[in-house]
Amino acid sequence: MNASAPPANPDQTASAAQPSPTENTSRRLRRALSALSKRARTQLAMAVVLGSVGAVILVVQMAWLARLINDLAFSHHGFALETRLAFLLMVAACARALVQCAADAMADKAALKITGSLRLELLGHLFRAGPVALAREDSGALATALSEGVEALGPYFARYIPRAAAMTVLPLLILAVVFHVDTTSFIVLAVTGPLVPLFMALVGYGAQAVMRRKWRELLLLGSAFLDMLQGLTTLRLFGEAAQGVRLMGQLSEAHRQSTMGVMRIAFLTTAVLEFFSSLAIAMVAVFCGTRLLNAHMTFEPAFFVLLLAPEFFAPLRAFSASYHARQNAESAFEPLMRIMAMPELRVTSSADDSATAPNGQPLAGPGSLKNVFVRHVSVAYGAPGTQPDVLADASALFPAGQLSVITGPSGSGKTTLVRLLLGMMVPREGTVGATSVTGAILSPAQLSIGWVPQQPFLLAASVAENLRLANPDATTPQLEEAVRLAGATSFINALPGGLDYVLGERGAPLSAGQIRRLALARALLRNPAVLLFDEPTADLDRASAQQVVKAMQQAIPGRVTIAISHRSDVMAIAGPIVHLENGTVSEVATAGEMS
Repeated sequence: MNASAPPANPDQTASAAQPSPTENTSRRLRRALSALSKRARTQLAMAVVLGSVGAVILVVQMAWLARLINDLAFSHHGFALETRLAFLLMVAACARALVQCAADAMADKAALKITGSLRLELLGHLFRAGPVALAREDSGALATALSEGVEALGPYFARYIPRAAAMTVLPLLILAVVFHVDTTSFIVLAVTGPLVPLFMALVGYGAQAVMRRKWRELLLLGSAFLDMLQGLTTLRLFGEAAQGVRLMGQLSEAHRQSTMGVMRIAFLTTAVLEFFSSLAIAMVAVFCGTRLLNAHMTFEPAFFVLLLAPEFFAPLRAFSASYHARQNAESAFEPLMRIMAMPELRVTSSADDSATAPNGQPLAGPGSLKNVFVRHVSVAYGAPGTQPDVLADASALFPAGQLSVITGPSGSGKTTLVRLLLGMMVPREGTVGATSVTGAILSPAQLSIGWVPQQPFLLAASVAENLRLANPDATTPQLEEAVRLAGATSFINALPGGLDYVLGERGAPLSAGQIRRLALARALLRNPAVLLFDEPTADLDRASAQQVVKAMQQAIPGRVTIAISHRSDVMAIAGPIVHLENGTVSEVATAGEMS
């Protein structure tokens, strides 16, 4: 033996002892699901208690049934003598059914409470994460996770948890009763009972990986379907619609195959369970029958044990049917955990529906500001230190009562600067705020801000409903005033029904210029102190651009108005022009100086 041989590498030994990443993920998911169950702890506890009461009633019911059959068949009692026992048997059957219905109702109520609260929590988290964080996410995958993913958790709480408890309570109760009635049958059930979940786990060991693959393919299918719908016009223009259909067919087939793989494992697990339970029941029947023939056992206990033997395996069957609900829930919950891990903004965006700031004070409205400023701001996307700064030590002042225009080449930080002003991002360094007419310094969360993007989003709803997205309580006169200020009165009045006209998807049949003015009216309905535009006249013909510019001019007085633009029609009404270059403010000038 070589005494100088080096010892085993401790790192290798430690890594060999560590669980695999898949096991760690499964444990983390189970802990998270267990924490979710506490949201409906009372309802789940009631479901388990009612299930336990039903188990006791079942044992009593089987005992009464065995005695009734024994008295009628072997004690030569007439049915008239057994009416009391028959009545008790009927009462027990009804009571058991009612208790089981109540247990299922409580479990369903718990599942609805948990999934409902989780969906609201996820939506709230997405709102707090903000558009910047969501821009990096797949919309189709998010929609699938928030719909099918959350719904997949329902069977876990409604069926798996109560049945897992029932799998413990009822078999143990039956074993205790059988032990006092017949030791041989007790040994058979005690030995074969644990084999069922053991072999069920062995057969379903690879089911979790299959479930995860199924959910990945479902998320991919949802994402691809949404992309197909959004890009259908482009696919038709380039003659690739057939290729898109083939792709959807391939993804659907992959999802079908993974689903059938899950079904194969489920049926195999059920087959194993049925085999062992049938074998155990047959053994109990053989042993009881043999001793009956040899007069070593009377009919009543033998029949009682035979009645209890199938009920001993019934909770195991029910648990087997819902076991895959747990695996499905874990696989569905994994993308939901990734959503919850998205970082949230540290400030409340002014785009919230609330009319008050976080400190409870009213939001600053028109005529209340001197200016909006950014001072020595540096900001980057992603985790700190992982990405270079998009804006570095940038400073600018945007006065009220004038249109301030932000210009610069692509990638210079214009959009990032506007996101800072909107409160969608938090600077790594520096300050973003506003100066009120009284000299007070306000944060973006204390400002009422209106936002008119380059491509405004309109619902397939009435004009009034689209406008009220900015102010749900707005009256019809307020809508009409906002429309007038945006210069949209003429074309809205020309629509059948006016404000009640139902628009199509993305604002059809309105033109791009009309949609911009409608978006401006929606922004003005908030009565904002700060009004921001992103390329307000881009892609518009001259007549439409002039109408938009005229509407912008009417909105400038009393407000801090800022626009990203390179168009001369916007420059013509501009005050200060802030030019960005490589993430810094390289020049601040007026329209005359720039020309």
